[in-house]
Amino acid sequence: MAFEELDKEQWEAICEQCGLCCFEKIEDEDGRIFFTSTPCRYLDIDTRQCKIYEKRFKICPDCVQLTPELVKDLKWLHRSCGYKKALRRQKEE
Repeated sequence: MAFEELDKEQWEAICEQCGLCCFEKIEDEDGRIFFTSTPCRYLDIDTRQCKIYEKRFKICPDCVQLTPELVKDLKWLHRSCGYKKALRRQKEE
């Protein structure tokens, strides 16, 4: 099934809840992405769960709502991201 055909629940089930997207990232002038060890203040480091998940976009304007389109385009999503892995699998089919 194509990403675009998934409902919200199916889409969110792809997330492996690694929390890597919730850590600050730095992009240099050459476009290279560097991952830091600084998490979003709302990320529970132990569980890798967002403490404000249901209200995250209201409370934290920097939080990015991942969509199929963004997953395809974002350079800063970690290679081990569940969405990125699912996208690679989809391309192989």
